[in-house]
Amino acid sequence: MKIYAPWGKAFNKVATPFEHFIHAQTTTGLVLIVMTFIALLLANTPLTETYVHFFHMKVDLCVGSWYLSHTVHHWINDGLMAIFFFMLDLK
Repeated sequence: MKIYAPWGKAFNKVATPFEHFIHAQTTTGLVLIVMTFIALLLANTPLTETYVHFFHMKVDLCVGSWYLSHTVHHWINDGLMAIFFFMLDLK
């Protein structure tokens, strides 16, 4: 597919390697291992209290009169995990 926009070539130079990285079979495993290592490191250092407080921080989402307020831990468990398993099922 030819892109005639002036920014098209620059976008493809960035997007194409990123797309290859995302679609690689080992990518998800590597990301999971790195994030697990970071979480273990943070949970077992003097930063433990900050790490725990981060997950108990409230995050609000307001659209007009519609309002959601949950902790970061809740957003991860209910929101991101649902998206994760949905994407896993699509593969």
